[in-house]
Amino acid sequence: MLLNSSSAVIAKARSKYGKRLTSKDYKALIKCNSVANVVGYLKSHTYYNEILNKVNETEVHRGHLETLLKQKIFYDYDSLCRYEMSEGSHFSEFIVRRYEIEQLIHFLLLLSCNKSEEYIFALPTYFDKHTEINLYRLSMCKDYDSFIDALGKSEYQEILSHFKPAENGVIDIAGAENALNIYSYKELYDAISKRKSKKEKENLKALCDSINDFCNISRVLRLKKYYSLTPQQIKSHLLPFGSIKNSKIDDMCNAKDSDELFDIISTTRVGKRIKNMEIEKEERLSLLSRYNMCKKHLYYSSDPAVVLLSYMYVSEAELKNIITIIEGVRYNSKKEIIESLLIC
Repeated sequence: MLLNSSSAVIAKARSKYGKRLTSKDYKALIKCNSVANVVGYLKSHTYYNEILNKVNETEVHRGHLETLLKQKIFYDYDSLCRYEMSEGSHFSEFIVRRYEIEQLIHFLLLLSCNKSEEYIFALPTYFDKHTEINLYRLSMCKDYDSFIDALGKSEYQEILSHFKPAENGVIDIAGAENALNIYSYKELYDAISKRKSKKEKENLKALCDSINDFCNISRVLRLKKYYSLTPQQIKSHLLPFGSIKNSKIDDMCNAKDSDELFDIISTTRVGKRIKNMEIEKEERLSLLSRYNMCKKHLYYSSDPAVVLLSYMYVSEAELKNIITIIEGVRYNSKKEIIESLLIC
């Protein structure tokens, strides 16, 4: 019997997920004594061979390698979105927006360091046909004004025009990224509200709410630990989405120490999933919690959009793991330290 598009998304995503890197692969990669050996292993023993088979592992630049790995992940998304788009849904647009935001923030980081000319070397040409942003024109920008002009009459231009720094001032990259993510998730929630099935709406909203809850909890933990910000300043850095009530968010921002903060977190629905995690892992808390939740959805959800978004986040975790290993091997970090940083 032929699969309908919904079943095809789920079957294809689970098939791709079945090819993921295993704990055995990670252990082998961590044991590599050079980046060339990491690339060699990925070429010979994993499904990344199709994107790396023409790469000379002894000559490949780390930046180019990262671009190729991201290209592989994006192509996987693209193949799944073809099924998803056939249902008239717009969740594939969320994936494209995430890549666009990543490129905009990457460029702003370079611009803030007066190294904007280096963007051309990391420009993802494979992404050109999927975005309306002129990435090549972006690479030619030398200041914030030309950067804004390069964005044309877009939502990105409107959002980022509010972050123009004063003369010789510092670009508020954290604020810009937060504003872009708010826009991206607002569009996603709007798309969810247009779903015909009440059950699909509930499932998708629950998934997105949990993801944003994990993100906000992680941010509060990190901001309290490393920055001397007021409760109101901390709250301004959070995403205005999720299932945690505003009163509980206020309590978290006002917590006097980490013990009080974790006591408050543990009373929330998502906090109960992470109450046993160590406070020292707060920087990875959001990623680990999101990964574990999405992995379960990949196994058990019957909603194609939930499976698609879950596959995206699980794939991103794997990509982060590979980059972490490459960086660790490159700088000769201890193997146990590299392993402790993996999201799995």
